[in-house]
Amino acid sequence: MTRRTLLLSLPALLARPARAQADRVVVLGDARQRTVLEGILPHADWVMGDAPRLLRDMGLAAPGYDLGLLPHRLVAPRLLDHLLPLDGLIDDAALADIPPALRQAFTQDGRLLGLPFGQSIPGLFTNEAVLAARRVAPPATAEALLEACRAATGPREDGTAVSGLVLDGIGLAPVLDIARIWDGDVLSPDLTVRVTETGFRRGLEVLAALFGGGVMPRILPRFSAALALAEMQQGRGAFAIGPMARLRALNAPGASRDARRISVAALPAAAGGPAPVTVAVEALVIPRSAPNRDGAIRAMQRLAGAEATLRAGLNGNGPVRLTVLADPRYAAAVPWAAAEAAVLPIARPALPPIAQVARVEEIIRLEVEAMLVRPRPVAETVERLAFRLRPLLA
Repeated sequence: MTRRTLLLSLPALLARPARAQADRVVVLGDARQRTVLEGILPHADWVMGDAPRLLRDMGLAAPGYDLGLLPHRLVAPRLLDHLLPLDGLIDDAALADIPPALRQAFTQDGRLLGLPFGQSIPGLFTNEAVLAARRVAPPATAEALLEACRAATGPREDGTAVSGLVLDGIGLAPVLDIARIWDGDVLSPDLTVRVTETGFRRGLEVLAALFGGGVMPRILPRFSAALALAEMQQGRGAFAIGPMARLRALNAPGASRDARRISVAALPAAAGGPAPVTVAVEALVIPRSAPNRDGAIRAMQRLAGAEATLRAGLNGNGPVRLTVLADPRYAAAVPWAAAEAAVLPIARPALPPIAQVARVEEIIRLEVEAMLVRPRPVAETVERLAFRLRPLLA
């Protein structure tokens, strides 16, 4: 290199560290989120923290981070004052590739406050070994599923008790997944209480009938995701509803009794096609007072791209972009990609953005538990739910 060439290139060489420093952002997240994003954001420093800390710090004059991941269940009206609106900052084509229900979960007063980036969708797991032993045909419709759950209930050849259907307890999401087979819901986007409508009522009727008939585990009201996973791994469940990504753990040799004989598909709707199950979504957000707001915007624009979304998906993050779900590279690496692609366009979060999420979840759990255990009539349960939920929305 000649002296003249060196002198001419010197400004560009000196500018590189400055650009890298300008792009360096501080990301607040947990270990899973860091695993997903490392390598995609080369200029990121990580502050380990959870969603409550993200909410607590975002209103500070110096929040200590530039970019974070916010679960949709924590979106509340007050966030409009603390988060940077993203309107006009993200490519329109990238946003159009994300289903409207996911974008709406992070929209307040018509302003997009978060870029949906990760999702978890429940599917219907089938233990094919149990069905074969009991000569139960795989169901293709919602009504056939209910009959198959009943027919598959009972002891295996070695005496192991089998429940026809396993859920992750009786929290809001598992209850809603059953109700959404008939398009039932708790709240509409305009916060109308829908628990007395036919769809939700039918879901509770089925839940009560299956539990009362011994088709579900007797300790279902105390079940958790971990217990539901263990139940299926031990070969004690014929069908289960849970996050599709659980398929790897259910088919892991040495960890699951019926490894490689458990499949996952979309939960069927009574009206045909997939049911609009509950989707858990998290979005990238930028505090208004982020120390490096411009760098955070550039990082978010990078993560909104299809290639970044694909790489995150291959790292274990459920993609929110429909074109990524259809990408052959994703389909080749993720066994549940086809089921995920069928459900994501119609799935919707459990609740619209409200301030009293935790209270709504608690009311649903307590009233459904009383319905199952006492037992309390479904008609009385939905009226009690409506009576207790309406004051929270005033």
